[in-house]
Amino acid sequence: MNTPMHLFPLSGQSAPGSAAAAAAAANEPGAPLPPSGNTGGKFPSNEPEAVHPYAALTDYLNCTFAFGDFVDALPKFIRQLIDVLGEKFGPVVERTGKGHIGYQKSFVLGCTSALFAYGGQRGTALISLPGEACSVIKDWQAVLNLFSSFPSSRITRWDGAVDDFTGFHSVDYAVACYWRGDFNAGGKAPSCNQNGNWIQPDGSGRTLYVGKRKNGKMLRVYEKGMQLGQRWHPWVRWEVELHNVDRVIPWEVLLEPARYVVGSYPKALYWVQEEMCKIRTIQKQTQLSYEHLVEYASRAYGPLLNVMRDVEGNSDAVLERLYRIGTPRRLQHPLVDSHGEFIQPSSKDKDEVKA
Repeated sequence: MNTPMHLFPLSGQSAPGSAAAAAAAANEPGAPLPPSGNTGGKFPSNEPEAVHPYAALTDYLNCTFAFGDFVDALPKFIRQLIDVLGEKFGPVVERTGKGHIGYQKSFVLGCTSALFAYGGQRGTALISLPGEACSVIKDWQAVLNLFSSFPSSRITRWDGAVDDFTGFHSVDYAVACYWRGDFNAGGKAPSCNQNGNWIQPDGSGRTLYVGKRKNGKMLRVYEKGMQLGQRWHPWVRWEVELHNVDRVIPWEVLLEPARYVVGSYPKALYWVQEEMCKIRTIQKQTQLSYEHLVEYASRAYGPLLNVMRDVEGNSDAVLERLYRIGTPRRLQHPLVDSHGEFIQPSSKDKDEVKA
């Protein structure tokens, strides 16, 4: 049984947004390269002004820190945490009887899928922010200031993502990069793996993995639109996953995600140019999920609805018979309070969904 712990309401703020990712030609001659490693170094002086070093978003964050000094003041710590993360991260609900990856106690933070855990693990605590939680963070500088102030704090996992909504830099482009050696480090090619139907693509989505998680750095390139249920949708996501294995992940990844995404694979990701807009990403994901559910409902229950309208007398009576309060899990997101603001009627978005 989950037990509510604390709720600290905060005033709402609008989430920041910016332009979407763009692409450069795959074989563009003399294309400038970003920093050669994920060190946050400067871009070359001859870099075109169009290239923007912040064209990515943080899509996963795990942070651990020493927690002995906080246990006796847990309510104060929780209040401070929600004050910085935002009102969507409250209330804090204990998962009674459930730990998390070796921690004895764990808590869900609001409706964001974020977790806080402590107990055991050499007196440390963990804050875990999956992509859904990261998307509603309004002030990464404040998060950095708070998390880095905890004793012995460190980032243990960070994912940075770049979305190509046009699909110009596709999974096939990523494979070509692999064959060219664009992912090589020190002359050695990393391992690779694939998921999905590569022999005869069927519109259900493919994924290319470069590197291994156990080695601390891995890249996923996958057909995001198809993953969300829209066959042949062009949206492709490039996602770098870093772990603190033989490396220290700097706090600056939270402020300059593109510098570290691109810097992890500079030859393959030199094309990243414009700022990302997390609002557009959420809108696109919600729209595609809605279209997929509507299409599924039409195929599975369309004939039944036709019969029900004949039996019940009219469409309003059918709706009244079937209506249930709630939201499908696939359409739930802490940033979406009104689905009418994020989802267009199918007829209005049909061309884009089928693009």
